This record gives sequence, C-alpha cells and structure tokens, in this order.
Amino acid sequence: MISFTNVSGSLQGTTTSSDKRWLRVGSGHECDLRFDPAREPLVAAYHAAIVLKDGAYHILDLDTPTGVQVNGKRVKIAALRSGDTIRIGAPDGPEARVEVTIDATYDPSQDAAEIAQALQATTRQSATGQILALTAQRIAEERAKAGGGRSRKTMEHIALAVHDVSEVMKRQTKKRWVRVLGIVTAGAAVVIAVMGSVIYVQHRKIAHLLDAKGRFDTQIRVIQQQMQAEQDSARLALLEQRYLDATSNAERTLADLARTDRAKAVEVANAGDELDREIRAILRQFDAETYAVPPIFKERLRYHIDLLLQQAQSTRELYRRKVRYWPLIVKEFRALELPEVMGYVAWTESRFDPVAKSRAGAVGMWQMMPASARGLGLKVDGAVDERTNVDKQTRAAARYLANLLAEFGEDAFMLAMASYNRGENGVRGVLHKIARTPGGFKKKNRDFWHLYRLKLLPLETREYVPKILAAAVVCSNPKRYGLEQGSAILATAPPPTAAVGASTNR
Repeated sequence: MISFTNVSGSLQGTTTSSDKRWLRVGSGHECDLRFDPAREPLVAAYHAAIVLKDGAYHILDLDTPTGVQVNGKRVKIAALRSGDTIRIGAPDGPEARVEVTIDATYDPSQDAAEIAQALQATTRQSATGQILALTAQRIAEERAKAGGGRSRKTMEHIALAVHDVSEVMKRQTKKRWVRVLGIVTAGAAVVIAVMGSVIYVQHRKIAHLLDAKGRFDTQIRVIQQQMQAEQDSARLALLEQRYLDATSNAERTLADLARTDRAKAVEVANAGDELDREIRAILRQFDAETYAVPPIFKERLRYHIDLLLQQAQSTRELYRRKVRYWPLIVKEFRALELPEVMGYVAWTESRFDPVAKSRAGAVGMWQMMPASARGLGLKVDGAVDERTNVDKQTRAAARYLANLLAEFGEDAFMLAMASYNRGENGVRGVLHKIARTPGGFKKKNRDFWHLYRLKLLPLETREYVPKILAAAVVCSNPKRYGLEQGSAILATAPPPTAAVGASTNR
C-alpha cells in the first residue's frame, strides 16, 4: 500500500491511497493520482508512473519537460520510502508526502519461524541453533522493511551465519579433537540446510509468481474476447486501457520470474501451441512482438494457413515460384536492412507473378499503380513498362517499404505491411486521428497491435497482414507443410502469366 498526502497544489489537503502495483500520475483522465490540468499547467497528462518493484515502490519520470523531484532532487527513477516528498513538475508543481505501508498479508514472525525451522533441520548444536534462529529473524525483518518482498540482504545474513557457525565449531575442536569429524559433518549439514532454506524460499516465490501470472493471463484473455465482440469505439478504448494495465502487470510478473528462475521464465514465455511459437518467431524478425496476440488475429492466421494446405497443388507451385525469386528479394531487402519476411508481400500481392495485372491497373510482382511506379523511378509509358522487370520493381518495392519504415518508425514493420495494402495516406490519416487524443503521439498508440485491437484499420487491411504471415509460416517450414516435393527441379520452370493483385494503392 502507498499513500500520497497532498501538501500543495489542486489536491492540497487530500490523501490518495492504492495497493496497485502500477499507478499513473498526471492530469489525464485515466490517472490514479490525477491533478487539475487547468490549475496545474506544469503537470503533463501522463507525467509519471509509480511501480512496485523488488519489494519497493519506485517513481519514474515519463520524459516530461518539468520532471519529477524526490526530496527536492530531480530524478528519472527513484525508490520511495515513508516520509519522502515528491514534486510533480518543477519548480512550482504540486507536492505530496509519501507513506509506504507493509503488506498486511506478510507476517514477519511467521516467516522467521519457517526459515529457522528449515535452517535448524539438520543440527542440534545449541550455539549454532541460536545463530541460525537469529539469522532467520534478521532476514524476516529485512523483508518486512521491503514490504514483504525480497530485501536483497538474505545471502549477506546467511554468509554471516556460516562464518559464526564456523567460529563456534573451531572453539569446540579445541575442547575435544575427536569430535572434529562430527563437527565438520554438522558444518556441512548447516551449509546444506542454509542452501535448502534458500531453495525453499525461491520455490515459494516462483509458485507465487506463476499463480499471479496465470491470473493476469486469464484477465487478458477475457478482455480480448470482449474487445473482439465490441464495436463501440468509446467502450473499446476503455477495454484497451484495461488490457494495457493487465498486460503491464503480466510482463512485470514475468520479469520478476526471470530474475528468480530464468529457465522457468523462458518456459512460461514460450508456452502455447505450435502456431503460437511460429507467430512469436516471425514477430521477432519484425521487432513487433506483443504480449498476447489477439485471438481473432490468430484465428484468421490459422484460416489462411489451412486454406493454403487445402489448395496443396497450387501452394506447392506458388512455393516453387517463390524459391525462384527469393534470392533476388533477399539481396534487395538486405541492401536496405529490411526484414526478409516482408518479401511475402509479393506472395499476397501477385503470387510472385512478374506480369500480374489487377482490374484497377496495378502491374507486376509488387502490384504498383503507374503513378507510384514513376515516383519510385520506374519507366511507365506507352513504350516501356518497367513494372514487369522483376529486378527493377523489386528494388523499387524495397525502397517503398523502407520509406514507410522511415515515416512510421524502424520497429513498425507490421504497420508498414498494412500500409502496403491500405496506402500510406490511409494509415497516416489513422495515426493523425489518434494524435488528437491524449498521448496519441506515443509509440504504444502508434503500434500495429493497438490499431488492430481498436479496429481502427479497415477489415481488408486487418485481413491482409495475417495472409502475409500465413505464407511466412508455411514457407518457413516447407518439409512440415509438404512443399519441397520436386522443388529443386521445378524451381527453374517459367512463371505463370496470370494473377490478380491484392492491392491498388501503389
């Protein structure tokens, strides 16, 4: 529990308390500690965050011009203790006094008894028993100071205990040397008991973290299902905030688990079915990972994979065509440091057909309209149409995708692919609309997954990206999906000459 007694500003004389692990501070409507924007011009909409981490609350400045002060000193991040004062916005922003209360569910005396019992399980020496009991009490007291979490001093106290036990045994050997072997054995038993207590505490913490993560994951799934069925934009926005809060809690819990047991954290992070793992592997190449892929996205991805498998002969022929042109695509994409997976745009656009034509007038493997092709340096006139030149159009497509990433951000690979279908003006309009909302300029609100969950992209575009990833999944596992039969021979066959483009925006 953390409390803020406001000593100046628009909230002066009031107290705000919370037992949440993550609090927002600012003048925005969703903030837990919210100031009046009219009376507090130095406070940004989302000015700071309060995070419970490693048994202590920390305040984080969210890169605001007026900053955050703790006890009169400006900080980017700082642990908070009872009696500290925080100022939100210098020099005259509102000030509050902090009180941190130990979690009522944590019982230091009970914890000390459990630790002492584990430490003393294999020794009957009264002197060492007293040392270990005192050590258990010290560990519990440090945890209590940390709010019931890790104090980071456990191993320090255990090391001192081992040293003290060793001194006791040395004194005993002077009295009776024949007991040396027994004492050494007892000393080993003490060390084993000490390590056993550490393992005991660690296992208990791991179980607690796994239980907490399971609850957050269930909450996320429920919210995702609600968002999938919701059409009202206002209610979607509220659900999105709940989703972000639950995701933040889950990610922090997973990070805590990684610090305790990295192998277990990796195992938990990679949980799910085979398709989940394939999605994560592809998204890592895009730097477009998300904590939880929306169920409808996964459902549509599975649909398009199944469709490719149902059209087995056609898909194998398409894969052979892909094999023929892929070295060229990889060469041009690597030259601009583009992810190779973006090459599957050509699969969705034209089925890798260099002379494909759409009803709207788009031509070539990358389905470009005349004006867009000319803008990228290709000749398109009555005599020459370089859109059918695979080398030149692939180079132009790489430049086009690089331009999209330059505009939307180097980590916006998913958004760039969506733009290839929607057109950059369409996506740009959505981003400009979001920018008019509080915090709309922030990265998290310009992310493809944010736009997807809020249904801000047209249905065709929301369907376009799963089509591309379906091709990537199938082609990344050619043996598993039965694509390699005869491919070495047929890869050199001439390409088909008819296909229908998927987009008309370039």
